[in-house]
Amino acid sequence: MDKIEQMNEIGENIIADVIVRIKKNFTRFQQYMNKYRDKKVIILCGNTGAGKSSIYNWLLGADFKMKQENGVDYLQPHHYDEKMYISKMGTNTNSITETSIYQYIEELDHILVDLPGFESTKGDYHKLFIDLLFHKITTTFQTKIVYVLDNPQKELQNRGKDFTQFINQLIGFNSNNIPNIFLIINKYSEDGIDNEQIQRIQVQLEEIKEFKGRMLKNIHIIRKIKNKEMIQQIFAEQPRKFLLQSLIKSDIFTLQSTNRIQFSSSHIVNDYLMNQSTCYFQELKKMSQNIKQLIDMKQIFNIFAEKQEEPNSSSNIPQSIEGLYDLYTLIISNKRSEIASTDEFQNFKKIYDYFLPYEEQLLSYFCMNNNLSAQITLFNLIIDYLQQTPQQKSTENKLNIYHSQQTTQPKPSENQQNKWVEIFSNITEFIIRVAEKIIFIKFSEKNSKIPMTIDPSKIIYQPLQFQNLINPLPIPKK
Repeated sequence: MDKIEQMNEIGENIIADVIVRIKKNFTRFQQYMNKYRDKKVIILCGNTGAGKSSIYNWLLGADFKMKQENGVDYLQPHHYDEKMYISKMGTNTNSITETSIYQYIEELDHILVDLPGFESTKGDYHKLFIDLLFHKITTTFQTKIVYVLDNPQKELQNRGKDFTQFINQLIGFNSNNIPNIFLIINKYSEDGIDNEQIQRIQVQLEEIKEFKGRMLKNIHIIRKIKNKEMIQQIFAEQPRKFLLQSLIKSDIFTLQSTNRIQFSSSHIVNDYLMNQSTCYFQELKKMSQNIKQLIDMKQIFNIFAEKQEEPNSSSNIPQSIEGLYDLYTLIISNKRSEIASTDEFQNFKKIYDYFLPYEEQLLSYFCMNNNLSAQITLFNLIIDYLQQTPQQKSTENKLNIYHSQQTTQPKPSENQQNKWVEIFSNITEFIIRVAEKIIFIKFSEKNSKIPMTIDPSKIIYQPLQFQNLINPLPIPKK
């Protein structure tokens, strides 16, 4: 197994595991939501260490004690109600919450969800899991989004880069959505009253393009707990009830499954799909070269195929690859390809189909369409070559019968055949090189956008129809 195959297998296994985890977690959440069909969801999100879990436990009514780990102080929650599920907490440097934790809060009359941090310390695959889980929840249920931002100073750190990145990647620029995000400035440690800091935050947000004309309706301040004495002050019952009421009054967030999103770890999926599909396209090229060699050796072919049309939808690409494998194998050996029965190809199809709704954000889908178009053009050239190349007399008879229902084509001379072989070879090489060049250009920069010279919205695809693909030649009656 070469290095690329090893990378493909590793990527395939891990992405497949992410999909399984998403389905398992989301199914469990759906079952829980069935108990509260008319209830809305409040999802706490933000980067690792922002303090989401402490807010989650506080809203559930937990008490806290100050603990220390490796010289770093952190809060340890304790619930009097054993039915309450504690969301684990740790230091700022570690991601403790590895999956979503949720609970119905009667005072809130919402299901509160503690989502793992977006900038997870568990790795890129865990980031992909979090992004997908967030999107599944917010597009399925009526959801209010609470973004928790660790910001001790008066000024937004990095001009609110983490917050704006969250909006750009997972929310989009819907002017109706952005104002409904509930922003919590957590661990604020400066002097002064909260309202003054809220006004400062609003002024800073107005300077950021994402918030021009889209100012947030709700900004809440939670101060940093510096010692044991401050626990009872910050996490007192009165500020807790005030936050609960603010959340109840906040607006739901409308995010459709068709909304454009950009996963922070999309390169993982892109790399796998590109590497794996390239292996399939290279194998198709080898089979086309094999047919050409057989033609040159005067091989008699009993099965011919019709020319194929390009697909109009990315959803046809795996089926198109499988169909081309079948056609080539039938022409060469009079039997069908076994690609469909392999675990590798089945996993490729599952991963492909799962991420198809996000194809506009995954450049690999655009590139695979280009590659498939090149392969279909190459296949059609093979069919032209087969139809224009004279073979042994029995084959010529079959060809004559085959063409009797179509327009009769003049038989090319030997010089014309040689010229056709030369043109065919050049065109084949040109098509493959163009496709490879497109891939190289697209992936020269990770997560780069499609160049302005190519407008994906104006690309027109045609469906690949595998109807009447194989036309066995009729056997002449004696």
